[in-house]
Amino acid sequence: MNRTWLVLSLLSAFALGCRSVEVPRERYYRLEPPAAGPADPGRGGVLRVLDLQLGTALDSDCLLVAEGVRLEPRPLDRWVAPLDRLVTDALVLGLSRSRTCALVKGGADPGPETWSLHGRIVDFAEVRTAAGGEARVALELWLEDERGQVLFHDEFVACEPLAEAGPDAAVAALSHGLQGVVGRVVQRMQ
Repeated sequence: MNRTWLVLSLLSAFALGCRSVEVPRERYYRLEPPAAGPADPGRGGVLRVLDLQLGTALDSDCLLVAEGVRLEPRPLDRWVAPLDRLVTDALVLGLSRSRTCALVKGGADPGPETWSLHGRIVDFAEVRTAAGGEARVALELWLEDERGQVLFHDEFVACEPLAEAGPDAAVAALSHGLQGVVGRVVQRMQ
């Protein structure tokens, strides 16, 4: 009887111990969409934004934290879709909402275009420095006309200070930085 009591006590303690442990949950993030700009009556042409290439070091579905040359993923904080797809979609939406062209299309949309925007994501991470943290967005972009002539080829960089520590602040700052890059691309296109 004592042996049965001991086994039952151990099993119930084990069951209670297992029940009291809280398993951490993954959190999924998306980029904040850019705001719409004022209508430009002189806008014209069709811009096609081709899918951005993602650097090998950034090829992760986790939010990344950089300290110098070291990158660390936040294993429980993930992008809701592949990062290259999220940034490309935000770029298409931001350029469309800026109303600098009559139409902004994605890479798979049918029909001809007046210009095509190509590029790669160079940096897209929370960066920890001695002065604190910031979100760094860097896109290398080039614009070609319908004949394939390069009209510009630049790297657009935005560094946004983090309002506080944590993934929510990092995603908000990355979104704001990407919106700043879109604004500079619009200025460059004009």
